[in-house]
Amino acid sequence: MKSLLLHKSKSLLHSKYEILIKYTLVPSIPLSIIAILSANPNTWVASEIHHFYIELIAVILAAVLAFYYISRARTLNDKFSLFVGIGFLTSALIDLLHVMVSYVAMNDPVFLKYFIPQTWFAGRIFLSAMLVMAIGKYSALSSSNEEGRQEKKQKQRKIGGIPRSNELQKTVIIYLTILAILAASVAISSLFFVFPASVIDDYSIHRPYEIPSLVLFVIALFYFYKNQLYKRNDAFYKGILGYLLVEIFGQIVMSYSTKSFDTAHNVAHVLKDAGYFINIIALALSSIQYNVKLRESNERLREGEELIRVQYEKVKESDNMKNEFINVAAHELRTPIQPILGLTEILRSKIKEPEQQELLDVTIRNAKRLQRLTEDILDVTKIESKSLNLNKELFNLNDIITNTIEDIVANIAQKSQHQNLIKLAYQPRDIFIEADKARITQVIFNILNNAVKFTEIKVDGEEEEKGRGIININAEKVDGQAIVTIKDTGEGIDPDIMLKLFTKFASKSFSGTGLGLYICKSIVEAHGGKIWAENNNIHGERGATFTFILPSTRSKQHQQQNMTSTTLNETNQLR
Repeated sequence: MKSLLLHKSKSLLHSKYEILIKYTLVPSIPLSIIAILSANPNTWVASEIHHFYIELIAVILAAVLAFYYISRARTLNDKFSLFVGIGFLTSALIDLLHVMVSYVAMNDPVFLKYFIPQTWFAGRIFLSAMLVMAIGKYSALSSSNEEGRQEKKQKQRKIGGIPRSNELQKTVIIYLTILAILAASVAISSLFFVFPASVIDDYSIHRPYEIPSLVLFVIALFYFYKNQLYKRNDAFYKGILGYLLVEIFGQIVMSYSTKSFDTAHNVAHVLKDAGYFINIIALALSSIQYNVKLRESNERLREGEELIRVQYEKVKESDNMKNEFINVAAHELRTPIQPILGLTEILRSKIKEPEQQELLDVTIRNAKRLQRLTEDILDVTKIESKSLNLNKELFNLNDIITNTIEDIVANIAQKSQHQNLIKLAYQPRDIFIEADKARITQVIFNILNNAVKFTEIKVDGEEEEKGRGIININAEKVDGQAIVTIKDTGEGIDPDIMLKLFTKFASKSFSGTGLGLYICKSIVEAHGGKIWAENNNIHGERGATFTFILPSTRSKQHQQQNMTSTTLNETNQLR
């Protein structure tokens, strides 16, 4: 582990020095030669019009850079690019003023001797300060990589109840305001005032105002390496590094320009244009890199989507095969169950010995249980494949409730000699609905059967009866809907089961599959109704209450039949 960390640190150190040598030390050699050659003021003396063209190119390049940076900031939500873009935009505006006035005042060399260096200072001091703040503060907040995003999150945490991001925004606004006022004041006042020691003829550093800008560009370069921007795999940052280096030497050269349009003056302007051009090339390469990465990301995304689609099709095919298998298996199971059940019941009716009858009863009971399980599996398969068909008809809900109660009572009588310990209370009333009669019967039977199963009261030996289980069934019509409520006094619903009560296999009972209530819910919802359950916790009551709602319909045809029946009865009475 230690050797791995050592190797990693050596690799990072090598990367840092490689960038330092390749992008800083090596380019510094020709730039140093240019700076030395520029010490002779008479090597390259240009005219006023040449200065105008060189500076006009700088205005155009700075405007292009501002557009690129601000566009990048909008695209990538990158404050670093926005900050630098504002710097180049302001510098372009100051340079534009510099160009316009220089062109108009070509015939006034005394005025130009002081105006040109003062406006140069205004633009350079603003741009260098912006670069220091951008690289020093906002490079860590750049959204160009994950490291920047993580650091951004940390800096946006609240400190003392004040969001860190708000503090930064206020600080930036203050800095920008101060810098903008300073730069604008220097640029405009240059039209009317000569600053003290603006140009000094007797010293080798003829323009001392270039020193602050030079220092700021060096600080920006220092922060570039300190914040490890060289690690980012983006030509954009390499362009920033190259631009800073050119600007540093440009300020050095300009600092010993003794008069306008001499060698140092012209070389510094050309270096400024070269720095802008390097930056533009880097931004163009960065855009190409970004587009390539975006295209590769989109291709990976499409490949991932295709893989997901293929996997989905496989899962869907597997699911269909599973449903088909379950459907076939359930049908195959149901086929032999019917003759087994029928023949066993016939055989039981002919045998008189109690012991043999008891054995046949076990066979019949388990055959019926297997039959119910098979039917449940078939129903679940239909529900999940969305092939549950409803054969709707108009019928009286009271009839199927009454018939189901009779079937439940008969089942209790067959299973237990203590059937009188459970009472099923129901007040009949006519409620007509248009639904699938067999399916609604299935719902009521399942809920009633569950209520009976959890309401059974066990009696040991000859012990006296200590209580009686009661199941109340109620059906009523409210606002055009049929509401059926089944309330028992049993154990109630386990809290662990309550949240998933109507899902598949939601049961703690060893005698059930946990499919019944899932099927009930699906049937009720297929009819456009809803079903729910709750424990009876009011006044210390035990048990649970199941409720389901169905649309209640009474067709015109049924109303006409009732009217016809009433008319015939009245006619018979008259006779």
